[in-house]
This record gives sequence, C-alpha cells and structure tokens, in this order.
Amino acid sequence: MDMWLDSGPTAIPEAAPAIAEAVRPATELHFGGPDQPPRALRDVLKARIDAAPPGSEIIWATYYFRDQGLAESLIAAKARGVRVRIRLEGKPRRGSANDTVIATLRAALGDDLRLHRGLFGAAHLHAKIYAFSGPQPEAMIGSFNPSGDEVPDPKLIADIGDQDRGQNLLVAFREPDVARALSRQAERLWSGKGTSRFGKRENKPVKLEAARLYYFPRLRPDVVERRIARLGPGDSVQAAISHMDQGPFARELAEAALRGVEIKLVVHDTKRRVPKGVVRELDRAGVSVRRYCDPEGLPMHAKFVVIDDGGQRSAWFGSLNYNVTSRYLNQEVLARSTDPRLVGDLEARFQVISDEAEQRANACGDDSRTAMTATAP
Repeated sequence: MDMWLDSGPTAIPEAAPAIAEAVRPATELHFGGPDQPPRALRDVLKARIDAAPPGSEIIWATYYFRDQGLAESLIAAKARGVRVRIRLEGKPRRGSANDTVIATLRAALGDDLRLHRGLFGAAHLHAKIYAFSGPQPEAMIGSFNPSGDEVPDPKLIADIGDQDRGQNLLVAFREPDVARALSRQAERLWSGKGTSRFGKRENKPVKLEAARLYYFPRLRPDVVERRIARLGPGDSVQAAISHMDQGPFARELAEAALRGVEIKLVVHDTKRRVPKGVVRELDRAGVSVRRYCDPEGLPMHAKFVVIDDGGQRSAWFGSLNYNVTSRYLNQEVLARSTDPRLVGDLEARFQVISDEAEQRANACGDDSRTAMTATAP
C-alpha cells in the first residue's frame, strides 16, 4: 500500500491541526545558525515526528545521527502505530559517532533500521532526506544532520562541528509530487538501491513543477557547473559552501569570474574542508571569498548556490558537497528551484551568513587576509 498517494486535504485526520497545516506554504525554508534558537532544526524534525498520526509513515536517510531525543521520539511514533524506517550511514568519517543511536533504534525498529557501509570506507550515504506521509505529505532535504545530543561530546563536536547551532539548512517540500518523489528516493536508499552511477534513476533528473531533483552518484555530476559555465558579464553567483576542493566547481567559478560574472562565496573555515589553495586561486580570478570563522568554532555547514542568469534566478541546494567524494562516490541529493520566494529567501540568508563572516573575520587569524583579499575595497 502506497501511503503517499492520498495527498489531498482529506488525508488529514480529524484530530490533526488542519487549519495550521493549510496555511503553511508548499515549500518552506528552515535555517540553523547563531542567530536562530539552539537546536532549531532538530526541533523542526521532532515536531514533525510528534505530529505523525497512527497509520502514517516516516522514512529517513541521513549521515550522522547522534540525537537520542529524536531517536526516542521515533520509537514513540512506532509505538503509536507509525511505520518508521531509517537508513543510516554505518561508518561515517568519525566511525563510531552513530553507534549509540544505532543500538537504541535497532532494539525498537529491528530490520526497519538499515545501515549503509560503503566499499573500503568510501561511497558514503551522505544524502539527508526526512520524509513524513502524515498528517500532510512532507519531505525535507538539506545540509542538517541530527548529530548533536543533550549529553555533549566536546571532542567529537569539535571534530564534526556543532550542527545544532552552526549554519545549516532544511528545505521542506509539501507540494505532493515533490514530497512523493523524495520519499520514494528515501525508500530506495533504505532498500539498498540508488547506489550505482549507471542506474537510470540516478542519471535522469526528476522534473517537477516545484523543483528539479538530481540523485548521486551519476555519470555526469557537473550539474551546477554546467549552469555556471554559461554565465557571462552581468550575471552573478552567491553561494554558501561548506566543502570545496580544486575540482570542476572551483574551476568553473574562477573562469566565470574572469568572464566578468560577479561571484560571492562564504566557505567553511577549516582547511580540510576548503583548502587554502582553492581560496587562493579563486581570489586571483576575482572571486569574493570569505571564510566563516566563528569564535566558538560553530560550522558553516550550509550548502546552497543562488544564480542570476540574465534575470533568470535559480537556487541549488541539498546534501551535495563540491568535492571529489560527493561528486563521484556518495549517495547525495541536489535540488533546483526557480520559485522567486525561495530564491529570494536564500539570497537573504546568504547575506546574513556573509555579514556574520565579516563580523567574525578576526577569528580566522592570519588566514583571514588570504580569504578576504577579494572583498577588500
């Protein structure tokens, strides 16, 4: 039985907050960051879990999951008659990070919890899809992992970043076709499918009215790069990038800047995620690059790109990092939207992140001089 087919207003149970659901937009952005309440994004997920009615379904695919409170909420949902299926990375970069939540969920979910283990420790499940069939079909994608917990692990958080308080993004789709498509992709990942770059589903974009979806791995991973390659003088790119190597994305940005495209970037502060050489080459090409350096070490983990191509504006967002592992190995999800409200909201969020990066520039130390050269008057 496909729980995602009944997507109209009549699918909302009598006890559900139907009026509140009806006024929520079809696409909604949720931001995390120092300017937001702590744990704002995990609280969004918890609210959706708690609202799931008996007979509905929750299906997630994610990379880091350490939040015991969310795990207990999922178990409570199962106890009241919600089917809960989770696909989780078994060996993330910090190999034991998920182990406690895995044990908690395994005891309650059994085979409905499935672990991904990439060959030779590579090819990770890095996609983040949080799908709910009720009280209204909804699926969220973005950059947020529920990797925090009420019992902190300072050493671990220092390594992977405090995603409960750092810059992050979830985009919620309640448009039925998009929610259904993303939930089906989460189910494919849960089933162990969607892992071959030669698969038809991975290489054919899902073209919907509200969004276009791209699944990775794929034979042609240069989805955003091809759009940047056609930009010219008067066009612009604004992007919050947590991971970027000296690959096609950085090269296309540099070449676009040399053609006269205005490009502004905010990138993560650690050299592991964005090496100095990448920043240096972009700076030489005329790209404005700021490193986001927070005094508390809060990460800039958001991943979105806003492009203005001759007045045609689009936004690109999801789990995709602009480095070799995401490009060629990982399971990822990337979305494109031309919704003017969504594009405008992401552009406004970019400005918030950029302003914070400028205010915190001193936290970068000597490296701030390298990263800020292009933005100096």
